Amino acid sequence: MKINALIKRENDYAIRICAFLASKPKGKPIPVSRLTELLQIKRPFTNKIIFRLRRANILGSVQGRKGGVFLLKDPAKLSVMEILNAMNFNSTLNECVKIPTVCPLIGFCKIHSFFFDLQKMLFAEFEKKKILELAFYEKDLNAANKR
Repeated sequence: MKINALIKRENDYAIRICAFLASKPKGKPIPVSRLTELLQIKRPFTNKIIFRLRRANILGSVQGRKGGVFLLKDPAKLSVMEILNAMNFNSTLNECVKIPTVCPLIGFCKIHSFFFDLQKMLFAEFEKKKILELAFYEKDLNAANKR
C-alpha cells in the first residue's frame, strides 16, 4: 500500500541534518561525508538538501580538506517551518485548504473548517518548534547505529 506523507523524506532529512548540526560548536564545519555516514543518507540526496539549505542561508559551508557544513542560523531561533520552507514544502492536509475553489461546498462545509483549523495548528507547531529542541549528538547516532 502506498502512503503519501505530509512530510516528504527530503524534508525530514533536512530537519535531521539541522538538528544534528545544532549539537555542534557554532561555525565548526562537519564534513559532508561524515554527515552522510552518521545520518545514513545517500550523498547525492544530502548534497541536494545542503544546496537548498545553503541557498536559504540556513547552512554555511567551507571548501577544502578541513571543510564541511555548519549551521548559520541560531538553532534556538531556527524553526522547523523555516527549514521546511527552505525545502519548498508545499503540503496541505486537504486540497480544499490550499485551493478553496476546488469544492463547491466550501462556504458551509464543517469538514473544510476541521481540516483548515487542524492545518493551522500543525503549521503553528512547526513554527514554534526550534531546531535546538530537536538537537541530537553523535553519541546518540553511534548508539542507535550499534543496535
